[in-house]
Amino acid sequence: MEEIFLGVMDLQEAKNHQLKLKAQGIEVNLKVNGKTCTTGCKVTVEVWGSQLDSDRLGVHFRADFLKNVKGHEPNLENLAQVFDPSASEVTCQACGAKFAPTVNECPDCGLMY
Repeated sequence: MEEIFLGVMDLQEAKNHQLKLKAQGIEVNLKVNGKTCTTGCKVTVEVWGSQLDSDRLGVHFRADFLKNVKGHEPNLENLAQVFDPSASEVTCQACGAKFAPTVNECPDCGLMY
């Protein structure tokens, strides 16, 4: 079974996703990696899933994301853009404002880059 990396998240959040996904017949593994994870007050873990479940994992995490931003209606096209410091103009991933890549935050919403 080929595993895919789903991200690093808070241990409790990862366990909550693990339980919800298990109820749907989808297994995810939680792994500790000293290079990507933290310990102490905020423990984080890597979350890995099966390549075979990638479509269902995508549906689960998209639905969770949209539930968490309900009322803010994110522009998913903006979120998919990569910040390119060599571009003449960039688009804020949060609000869609256009600005020069030489500044460190969006002049409209304050998102830090």
